[in-house]
Amino acid sequence: MIPSPPERFILLDGIRGVAALFIVHRHAEQFFGRNPASSYLAVDLFFALSGFVLAHAYSRKLYEGAITPGFFMKARFARLYPLYVLALVLMAAYFICLYVLGLPTPIDDLHRLIDPGELAFALVTGLLFLPAPFTLTLNGALFLVSPAWSLFNELVVNAVYARWGVRATTRQTVVVLFISAVVLMVAAAEFGKLHAGFRWHEMYAGMGRVFFSFFAGVLIYRFRNRVPELKPVQAALCLVLVCFILAVPMSGGLRPYFDLVVVLLVWPLLLFVASRTVPGPKVGAVSAFLGTASYAVYVLHIPLLAWTEFLIPAATRQGVALPAGIAFLVATTCLSWWLTVYYDQPVQTWLKNRLRKHAQIRQPV
Repeated sequence: MIPSPPERFILLDGIRGVAALFIVHRHAEQFFGRNPASSYLAVDLFFALSGFVLAHAYSRKLYEGAITPGFFMKARFARLYPLYVLALVLMAAYFICLYVLGLPTPIDDLHRLIDPGELAFALVTGLLFLPAPFTLTLNGALFLVSPAWSLFNELVVNAVYARWGVRATTRQTVVVLFISAVVLMVAAAEFGKLHAGFRWHEMYAGMGRVFFSFFAGVLIYRFRNRVPELKPVQAALCLVLVCFILAVPMSGGLRPYFDLVVVLLVWPLLLFVASRTVPGPKVGAVSAFLGTASYAVYVLHIPLLAWTEFLIPAATRQGVALPAGIAFLVATTCLSWWLTVYYDQPVQTWLKNRLRKHAQIRQPV
């Protein structure tokens, strides 16, 4: 009997891909300008999707002891590391180039010259997937590749899930959600929004964001079969809803309340519905493509933006910036898909085969 292929949540791939594009749009200010959109809430959506997908892929194996928490964490590093290292190399090369030319970094608010000691330290901590013990003047964040703050937070919650969360009862999981929600309310009151977590004094907010959304995703996976399978038309509506929420501007007075409603209610509800929605052929094809490219888009867009502005400064001039930004989005997505298929996936396969062989040697049957 041929085993059935593992279930793939194609619409969730599409949601992840759309959210990644909104993150790029937010950071590409040289092309699109500053805007008061809510695109940073895509990170909370990433965390919720991750909790759901990892619960689907690993919860039974971890619960039954088929794999150890240590093996799980190694598999997570193998998933994140190949593209992350590529982004780290590109970012380090960019700063080295600026240092050699005696140019200040445009990413730093103070536009100071590159400190080679800081750069070396940031590279070492980045290779270890750890935040630097100080806020880097290189990019105002704790990582050389600034989106890595969310990846670090996710690895922390992954370790907690593997050690404890996979065996936590529904009541215990709800307690985690309640405590995390309180942390989010405190953060929203302090910062006036949930766009926080990537600097040391904001670290608690980042942990609140990842623990709430990740374990909400885990809990939704446990109860997803209580929702009937929905028709394809709902798939397009889910993607439209994501676009609307991430694009909508919000005044400062309403911002903390809007952010809390989206993270605590809208994203979990969207995930609950989308996990049971089967898209039609066209939406499914777009979702599969964007989902494949999504992680590479997220982790590579900062170095790609930096190098694009450095090598093609004319692209950011008035009258050219908007079409150049659209071209950048398209090119980054296509390049990310190609790198995922022809670089990341083969390297992941090799790393995971090595992990399995090593586990078999250490734990012979």
